[in-house]
Formats: sequence, structure tokens, C-alpha cells
Amino acid sequence: MLRQVLHEGLRTSFHKLGHFVANHPVFFASAPVLISILLGASFSRYRIEENVEYLLAPKHSLAKIEGNLVDSLFPVNRSKHTLYSDLQTPGRYGRVIVTSRRGSVLDPHHVNSVLKVSELSLE
Repeated sequence: MLRQVLHEGLRTSFHKLGHFVANHPVFFASAPVLISILLGASFSRYRIEENVEYLLAPKHSLAKIEGNLVDSLFPVNRSKHTLYSDLQTPGRYGRVIVTSRRGSVLDPHHVNSVLKVSELSLE
């Protein structure tokens, strides 16, 4: 009894839905395209942030304020005759990608190696 009622209810609802889609084909053909365009438009603002100081330091940190002060007091020569490498001020940051051929990167041996690299970079 319940199965028959459920079957008839689903059958009539999907029948009405099919009629509605058939009567409005332009909407159901164009709506997914428009939604995809609107959602894909956000990728036009996508950019990769490579400034490590921006990623790690708080917005109003003392390090950023002092860095801006140093940049204002000692401007970088940005003429055409200087090398591009002279313009970069990377700071005291470095990036290391740790991989492991066997096992996990979180194994004690690998963790100790990462800590040794970290201690060497602080010297």
C-alpha cells in the first residue's frame, strides 16, 4: 500500500517536472551556462601571493611597520641600469619542501632532519 502511494506520488511529480522542463527549454539550457560564467568570473581575481611577510606576519605588526620605515628611509634604486636581482628584498625567509622516499615525512628521523635545518637557518 505505502509502496504504491509512494510510487504514484513520485511518478506524478516527475511527470510534472518533465513537462515543466519541456515547456521552458531556453531557461534550462541557458541557466547552467550563466551560472558557470558567474562562478568562473571569480577566477579573474585569483592571484598567487608570493610575499611571505604578507602571509605570515599580522597586518599591523611591528615588523611590517619597521620594514616600511626602512623602505621609506633607504629607497631602492629602481633605474633601468640596475639588475632585477638587486630590487628583491627577500628578508630572512626561506622555503623548504620536505619529501620522503620511504615512509612518512613525520617519522622521527625526518622530523629531526627538519629541526636541524631550522636550527642551522637561525644561526
